[in-house]
Amino acid sequence: MSSEKSMTRRGFVGAALAGTMGVATSSFLAGCSAPAASGGQGEGTWSQEADVVVVGAGGAGFAAAIEAANAGASVLLLEKAGAVGGDSTLCDGILGGWGTKLAKEQGVDVTADEVYAWFMGHPEWYGPKDPAVARVEADKSGETIDWLQELGVPFEQEVAPRFGYTELPVIHQVDGKGAEMMRVLAEVAEKAGVTTLTDTPATKLLTDDSGRVVGVEATQKKDAVRFKANKGVVMATGSFAGSTDMLGTLNAECANLMPGSNPSATGDGLVMAMELGAYTTRVSDLPLMSSLAGVESGSIVNLNYGMRLHGLWLDANGERFFDEETNYENPTGHRAIVRKQNEQGTPPIALLGTTPELEAMQATYPLKWATADTVEEVAQMVGLDGAKAKATVERYNGFCEAGKDEDFGRPADLLIPLTGPFYAAPIMVSTSVTMGGFRTDERAQALRLTRPANGSATEPIGGLYAAGVVCEWNCAAGATVLSAMTMGRIAGKNAAAETPAA
Repeated sequence: MSSEKSMTRRGFVGAALAGTMGVATSSFLAGCSAPAASGGQGEGTWSQEADVVVVGAGGAGFAAAIEAANAGASVLLLEKAGAVGGDSTLCDGILGGWGTKLAKEQGVDVTADEVYAWFMGHPEWYGPKDPAVARVEADKSGETIDWLQELGVPFEQEVAPRFGYTELPVIHQVDGKGAEMMRVLAEVAEKAGVTTLTDTPATKLLTDDSGRVVGVEATQKKDAVRFKANKGVVMATGSFAGSTDMLGTLNAECANLMPGSNPSATGDGLVMAMELGAYTTRVSDLPLMSSLAGVESGSIVNLNYGMRLHGLWLDANGERFFDEETNYENPTGHRAIVRKQNEQGTPPIALLGTTPELEAMQATYPLKWATADTVEEVAQMVGLDGAKAKATVERYNGFCEAGKDEDFGRPADLLIPLTGPFYAAPIMVSTSVTMGGFRTDERAQALRLTRPANGSATEPIGGLYAAGVVCEWNCAAGATVLSAMTMGRIAGKNAAAETPAA
């Protein structure tokens, strides 16, 4: 795909990954070709032009487009899908913010310094980010929630005291979740004069002779179109969680994951930036979640966030293989499912008893599960040995009575005995987002990795800004969407302030 050569996305990404074996960081495509040749010349006939072209109409893209327009720039917003919103429409609307007006009204006092310390002290969630970027996000994210409220995004009036693994009381809940938030942002963008073009997937970043990004090539109704960006381009195309091809290429263990993202999240922006030598990191890191199989992409019934069914996960032999109560906070269980599926060639089975949680889930998501009055019957319905499954359940129920799981150490308060009627369904692991991408600086400008004789260094890619999960990002609860919009706002403002390309 680079330099207009015929090359598949999988081949390009795979070759890039293979080319960095032995590099200390997790970056790849460190030794790509020269910038101008990679992206292609920005010469020829332009279909349309604007000061700022934003690629991707999700939370990050809309934040960038609105701020660029408010700064006086003309803005084109390109969206691959037939409707705007992206993964931000599917999110729960959980935003982690501090120092907000809402928090102050409730007497909640969390400082940016505390948040920054939490970010840097939890690399398992936040990642080894540039401290300067982490500092900006810690300083500015609360302002983004206030900004959203001023735009008309409704929030519930209580700031959560804690959420899962973060002890800080920072969680703000959008009333109406992500769908309502994106509805408001789309309306605000239109009023601000942003021109939004749907069904317009971007395919290439265009550069001038100096390597500065000056436009975007895209398709409309199968025809190639070229959009000139007089000041800059903001890349906000989201993750590659909707691409089984890229997931398998970048993490072979996860080649059979069920995509949990919207189908448009296929890594287009990441590949376009890679063609310009963008500094990419953590592309094989995936936040996983266990899901009931058979759910369509983008509509996953996940078992995280405390919505636990207290069942048993059984392998093809009808045996337990880990503590089933692990969740989003601890990826160990999800990876155990992936490995067991890869080992046995079939997804593990969730064997569930009747609980209030299960009945509530069935009322909300009418999935077709196997059900029977006995363990033997329901196990046989999903291809398990009934006698082995029965023995496993009896052993587990004995642990519940004794208050101690001698096999896998499930906490005593989560030892819930299984009683009939019983249910069974395949359990698969999915990912709704990806953690890796290319790096930006604190101005949200995309970076290229250079290697001078005295060590490694980075330099900005002229005219290219980025925000959201197309970049390396943090997956702590509430941080994903808010980080995307905070950096999107910064990207939009800085792109609008650029001197027009010659």
